[in-house]
Amino acid sequence: MAEGKNLYETVIVTSAKLGEEGSAALVERFKNLIGEHGTVKTVDDWGKRRFAYPIQKQNEGYYTLINFESGPEFTAELDRRYKITDGILRTLIVKLDPRHLVERKPQKAQKAEEGGIDVEAIAQEAMGVVAESAPAEE
Repeated sequence: MAEGKNLYETVIVTSAKLGEEGSAALVERFKNLIGEHGTVKTVDDWGKRRFAYPIQKQNEGYYTLINFESGPEFTAELDRRYKITDGILRTLIVKLDPRHLVERKPQKAQKAEEGGIDVEAIAQEAMGVVAESAPAEE
């Protein structure tokens, strides 16, 4: 880790009214901003999720987690820009303690590996392709 740099993670919740493309463009804009003032380590798109309660009269939003490394002065500027940007519903910036870091994979890949899930079969099922299943054993 570079001298004077800290590890951070930020979660951005964007409005579902922007759509998937609009949300991705907004996240890309912040990813570029973070890249100008530090180093983007990982970007994990969690997709569209339903809120537990309405936020600004909306019930859904797109979640994105970004892990990055930067100087401590940049987080205040990042938070300020989050607050003045239309389409951002909620944000969180957390400083990570390097002594407690565990190498994490993106959420979707981790779930697929842990559960031994057949990702291809799920994708085909979602697209309406029905695979022939073997008869159940008794």
